[in-house]
Amino acid sequence: MDKRISDVFENRYDNYILPFYWQKGDHTERIPEQIQRIYDSNVRAFCVESRPHKDFCGDGWWRDMDIILAEAEKRGMKVWILDDDHFPTGHANGYIQHKYPELRRVYIVETHIDLYGPMNDASAFVRKYHPDDELIGAFAYRRTCAEETLEDKPIDLTENISNSMLYWDVPEGVWRVFFLLKHRDALDSWLYIDNINRESSRVLIDAVYEPHYKRYSKYFGNTIAGFFSDEPLFGNDNIYEGRVITTNYEKTVGLPGLAMPWSDEVLSMMTEALGQDALKFVPAIWYDMDNIGPRVRLEYMNSVTKLYRDNFTKQLGDWCTEHSVMYIGHIVEDMNASTRLACSAGHYFRALNGQDMSGIDIVLHQIIPGLSEHIHPAISFGNVSDPEFYNYVLAKLCASDSHTDPKKKGRAMCEVFGAYGWAEGTQTMKWLMDHLLVRGVNHFVPHAFSPKFPDYDCPPHFGAEGVDPQFEGFGQLMSYTNKISHILSDSNHVATAALLYHAEGEWMSREDYMLVQKPAKALLDSHIDYDIICVDTIMGASVRNGKLAVNNEIYECLVIPYAKRLPDYFLDKVNALQEQGVNVFFIDNLPQNCSFKAQVISNCDIAQTIIKMGMNDISVNGDCPLLRHYHCVRDGADIFMFFNESVVSDAVATVKLSCKGRYLKLDLMNNNNSVGFSDDGSIDLKLEPYVSQIVIFDNFDDEFSEKFGAEKQRVVLENLEASYRVSVADYNDMDNPKFYAEFKQLCNINSPAVLPEFSGRMIYETKFNYSGDKDVLLDLGVVGQVAKVWLNGVYCGIKICNPYTFDISNAIVEGENELKIEVFNTLANSIKDHYSKFLQLAPSGLLGPVNILK
Repeated sequence: MDKRISDVFENRYDNYILPFYWQKGDHTERIPEQIQRIYDSNVRAFCVESRPHKDFCGDGWWRDMDIILAEAEKRGMKVWILDDDHFPTGHANGYIQHKYPELRRVYIVETHIDLYGPMNDASAFVRKYHPDDELIGAFAYRRTCAEETLEDKPIDLTENISNSMLYWDVPEGVWRVFFLLKHRDALDSWLYIDNINRESSRVLIDAVYEPHYKRYSKYFGNTIAGFFSDEPLFGNDNIYEGRVITTNYEKTVGLPGLAMPWSDEVLSMMTEALGQDALKFVPAIWYDMDNIGPRVRLEYMNSVTKLYRDNFTKQLGDWCTEHSVMYIGHIVEDMNASTRLACSAGHYFRALNGQDMSGIDIVLHQIIPGLSEHIHPAISFGNVSDPEFYNYVLAKLCASDSHTDPKKKGRAMCEVFGAYGWAEGTQTMKWLMDHLLVRGVNHFVPHAFSPKFPDYDCPPHFGAEGVDPQFEGFGQLMSYTNKISHILSDSNHVATAALLYHAEGEWMSREDYMLVQKPAKALLDSHIDYDIICVDTIMGASVRNGKLAVNNEIYECLVIPYAKRLPDYFLDKVNALQEQGVNVFFIDNLPQNCSFKAQVISNCDIAQTIIKMGMNDISVNGDCPLLRHYHCVRDGADIFMFFNESVVSDAVATVKLSCKGRYLKLDLMNNNNSVGFSDDGSIDLKLEPYVSQIVIFDNFDDEFSEKFGAEKQRVVLENLEASYRVSVADYNDMDNPKFYAEFKQLCNINSPAVLPEFSGRMIYETKFNYSGDKDVLLDLGVVGQVAKVWLNGVYCGIKICNPYTFDISNAIVEGENELKIEVFNTLANSIKDHYSKFLQLAPSGLLGPVNILK
C-alpha cells in the first residue's frame, strides 16, 4: 500500500503550510504566545514578514528574530523570511535609495514629432521628460496611413542633432521622428532595484539575505527553511497617458506612453536575435511597424524577461541553494498580468525559473465560490475579477510550472485568504483550499497572523489575539489541507493536454490573439485536465510513443490558442513534433506565418474532438460541469481527487477511470471513508456542495480493507423538531455565555429581529427521545459557520463546512437524549471591515433542519 496513505492514517504526514506572521516591532514580549497560536492551528512553519517592522535588519529586528527562531526551534517549526522591509520585494531595505542610487531602474522612453515634406533646412526641438534623460538615438519613419503604423525603413537622424535641436531636410511625405531617451526614476522617489541588472539585483542579497546568514548561519537548512519574494516586478509605468486608459494589469509591450525596462544588454540581445542593429526598430515596442514589428516586440520581451530570470530570480535562487535553503515566492498574475510589464514580470515561467516552488496568490476576492461563471467586483485594479482567468488559469499556471520544471519537484505554492475580510468564513476557506488542491497546488501561505487586533490591514487575521470565533475551525482546515497535500505530493501528474501559454502570441499579435483561458475552460468543463506549457518548455520537449514528453509529464496532445503570429522557431518545433506523431490542435485558425498544414479545431469543438479520439483520461456520465478532478500516480497507485465546486447542487455522476480493482474512497474532512471494487474502472460519485473525495486504486490487502465498510447512502430517519435553549457569548468574552432566548423555530442569529451585529459563540441545547438503530448520524442542515456537537455529554466532533453531519452512534441512547450544539460565526457582523463589503454574508447560527440519518 502507498506509504503516504499510511502516513495520513497514522498521523505522520508532513507540513505544507507556512502562514505569514507579521512583524511590526511592537509585540516582542508576546512573540512566544503568537508562535504557540500558529502551532495550535496544526501548522508547523511560518513566514516572517515585516509589515512593516520599524527596524528591519536593525537591532530591533534581530532582537525579535532571536526570539522567533528560538521559539520555532523549540517546537520543531520551520521559519521562512519575506525578503524585504515591505511589500513588494525590490526595495532592498532602502539600499538603492541611500547607498546605490546609480543602480536604480533604467527605462527607455520616447518623444516624437510628425513632420511633412519636402522641406529643406527644417528643424525641431528635441523634447525630454527630465533634464537628465539621455538621448540614445533619433530615427525617422515614413507614415503609411492615417493610422500610426510605421514603415520599416528607418532613417538614422542621431547625427543630425545639435544642442537639443534636430536639423533635417525632410523628404516628401509624412514622417514620424522618434527621440529615444534613457530615463531613470527620480532620486526623490521610492527607489527599487533594477531586476534586469545583475549588480542591482545583487543589492537585495547584500541588504537582506547576507545579514540574515551572517547572524543565523547555524539555523540555515534546519530551522530557517528559506526566503520568500512577494510580487517583485518591473515597475515601469506610463511616462505619459496613451490614448487608451489601462489598468496596471494591461501595461505591456505595444502600449504608447509606457516607459520600458532597458539596458545595454537588452539592446545587444535584440540585435543578435534580429540579425541587425535593433535600436532603429525600437519604436515598434510602442507602435505598429510594417513586417518587422511583431519580431521586435517578441525579441524585446524575450530579452527583458530572460534578463529578469537570469539576473534576479536565478541569482537569488542560486544564493539560496549555496546556503542550504530554498527560494520561493510569486509575481502578480492577476487578470493575465503575468505576460505583461509594470506590476508584473512579463513571463510567468521565466520569472519563477530559479525558485524551488512555483507560486501564485489568491487574495482580494479574486475567486468567490458560487460566482465561477460571472464577472464580479473585487478589490483590485479595475475593481473587477474575470472568473475565466481565475478559475481556469491561475492555479493551473502554478501547478503546471511545478510539474514541468525539474527544480521545483512538484512543489506548487499559493498565498491564500488575504484581504477577503472577516466575512471569509471557514466554508469559503475550505472551498478555496479544495479549488487549489484539485488543480495541483500543494503548499500554502495563509495570509496572515497579525499581532494586532483589530488590524484593518487586509483581514482576516487568524486567531485574532484569542478572539477569533472560528479559530478552532481554522485549525481543522489546516490539518485537512496537510493531509490532502501529503497524499497528492511527490507523485506524477496525469493530464491529457499540454496547453500553450499565450505570452508570445500576445506580444507578437497585439490584440489579435486568444487568451489561454478560452480553451482551458472548454477542456476543464468537459473533465479534460491540462498543464499550461510555455514556448521555452516546448522547445526542449521530446516525443515518446507519439506523445509529448516534458520532465515526468506525458501529454496526449498539444493545444495552441489562436494567435495571428507565433515565433518562427516555435512553429518549426511544432511541425517537428507533428512529424513525430504528436497530436497538435490549433484553435480557430493557424498563425499567418505558419507554413505547414495542421489540424485546426474551433474552441467550441476542441473538447469533443479530444474525447472522440479517446485521449481523455476520465469520462463523466452526469451533468456536473463543476465537478473537478486531479489524477496522479505513485509507486503503482492511481490517486484521484474529486471536488464539487458548485455551492448549491450535488455532483452526481458515474466516472469511468483508466484503472480498476479495489479502491479506497476518502472524505478526510468528514472522516467518511469506504472501500469498493470496480471491475471496469467505473465508480459512482455523489458529492454535496463543498465536498471533496480522494479515490485511490492500489494493492490494499484484506486486513487494511476490512477497516473500512462499503460506502453508505444515508437517508433521513427522523426530524428533530424541537425548541432550543439558546445562549450567546460575544467574541470578546466567549468563555462566559449568557442565556438569550428559547427558540421554537431556528433562524439566522444575525437577522434584524435578533442580533444583527453579533459575532461569537452560540450554544443550542435541547432534549429529544429516540428509539432505534444506533448506527446513525446527526445532520445539522444549514450552519454558519463552525459547529461542535455534544450528545449526552459525549463530544462528537467539529465541522467547518457543509455537510454538517456528525457520527453519534457512540453517544445516542434509547429514551431521552441531551443535545448541545455550539456554533461560531465570523467577526464580520461586529467589525464591518471594508474588505467584507465585497462578500455575501452567510447566515449565522444553527438554521437546520436538524435530522437523524441512517
